[in-house]
Amino acid sequence: MKKVNKLIASLLVGSMVLSLAACGNPEGTGNTDVASSEVTSNEASSEAVESTEATPAEVVKPESIKVMWDGTVFKEGDNYAEEFYAALDEALGMKIEWVRPDHSSYAEQVGIAFNDANTLADVVILPANYYASYASQGNLWNMTDAWLNSETANSGRLTDAAAQVIEGWYVPGPDGQEGIYGMYPARGNGCITYVKAAWATAAGYTEDTLPTTWAEYQDFLLAMKEATGKAPVLAAGLVTQEAPYTNYLPEFYQDAYPEFYQNADGQWVDGFSEQAMIDALDRLAWGYSNGVLEASILEGPSTSDVRNKFYDDTTGIFTYWAGTWAYNIKSNLEKKDVDSEVWNLKPIAELGTYIERLSPMIAITSSCENPEGVFKYFIDTMLDGGEVQMLWQYGVENVHYQWNEDGATITGLPTQSSAGSEKESLTSKNLFEANLKLANFAEVDPYVPADAVIDESFELFNATSSQAVEINSSEVYRSYSADLWTIKNQLIADVTQGKMTGAEAIAQYNEECGDIVAAILDSFNN
Repeated sequence: MKKVNKLIASLLVGSMVLSLAACGNPEGTGNTDVASSEVTSNEASSEAVESTEATPAEVVKPESIKVMWDGTVFKEGDNYAEEFYAALDEALGMKIEWVRPDHSSYAEQVGIAFNDANTLADVVILPANYYASYASQGNLWNMTDAWLNSETANSGRLTDAAAQVIEGWYVPGPDGQEGIYGMYPARGNGCITYVKAAWATAAGYTEDTLPTTWAEYQDFLLAMKEATGKAPVLAAGLVTQEAPYTNYLPEFYQDAYPEFYQNADGQWVDGFSEQAMIDALDRLAWGYSNGVLEASILEGPSTSDVRNKFYDDTTGIFTYWAGTWAYNIKSNLEKKDVDSEVWNLKPIAELGTYIERLSPMIAITSSCENPEGVFKYFIDTMLDGGEVQMLWQYGVENVHYQWNEDGATITGLPTQSSAGSEKESLTSKNLFEANLKLANFAEVDPYVPADAVIDESFELFNATSSQAVEINSSEVYRSYSADLWTIKNQLIADVTQGKMTGAEAIAQYNEECGDIVAAILDSFNN
């Protein structure tokens, strides 16, 4: 019997019924489907209809709510976060209880929380690749109607990019019908490749002669290694576990995608089994064997470890988020007394575009007793165009920013990035960046970049990026996704280390996992 089929056989009974507990009514008042039997068009009087429309049900404002959040907003003890929490409570007129699991184990803690309705929060922020799964299981409240009728959606302040982003919020619910089960007040952003000017110059390059193709990029990496004696590239693992999975090593993966995706014909396919993945694996093997991929990549270093090696001048190429991180990189290099000039690398031809990730999603759980109130008074206010949006976007006045003398723009104030830190840096954002917001302020956004490199990186990303593919979920997928990723991670590592070729790895994957892949694709396409 095939290796993976032994695993499948042993897990079949248990894992096929594995799902997170759904509490309460997952559809809430957001269900847009109305059975025809509920409509008696000829008998219902127009007066009754007008009366119903004129007296909508009152939305009660909660006195307090529980919110489960990761490290994407000011953390307790950091950046003077307590001032933000207090100011938000005051602006909203309600008390927010924050549940803050450790960032590294956040997804695991969310899964645990969904199994206990007594401890589950009213609101939870979910990584993008978990959103569709939780929605389809009935764990999230359907906020479709709430959003479509919200003040934000009808404000006229939505940005040009908002429509495409909002389209990505629609996922199948437990009834199979697509709806909005979560939102986020900003675009997802994405990564670009930063190159240390000093390393590139030492290798004989200028900003105008940076590589534009894979062959040129290979020569570039080898030249940097020869000039410095160090491996230029490091990333937080060979592949990430969050969509779009390949964004920290884009030049190596190019058009490969190691997950299921919907092709141009509208069919769901397995990207990991395609020729593009074979080629990508062989490129990783080339990078490792030629010493241009730093060896510790096999250990799956954290993003902070990777950043620190770049700051310490151990590596010379770093693919990371556009925007404020360009300023953070420059600031940290200066603190380390390392040449802080960094060049932004345009996507090489074979890559085509950088990928804008799907944003994390802010959802109301099905255990929430007053989802309409939580939506109206907590979620919808995030983009109110005024006081509350200022808090989410910039923080607290005279704590995280101050108004300039012109009365129309602001400047970030120095805050500690971690509790007790002796070093401070200018605070340029709270939850989301000005360049990514989905709704404009009622007046002019007071944004002024802390450094020109912020806007420069955004300009490159905006001009050379495309939206990440949508994510799907089904009972079969949920049952076996983790097992598939265990196998995929091992195969990627084996090829990178030269234990097998890319073709051999994918052949083994198809042999061992073909049956379950076929079942997943059947669940997606039929």
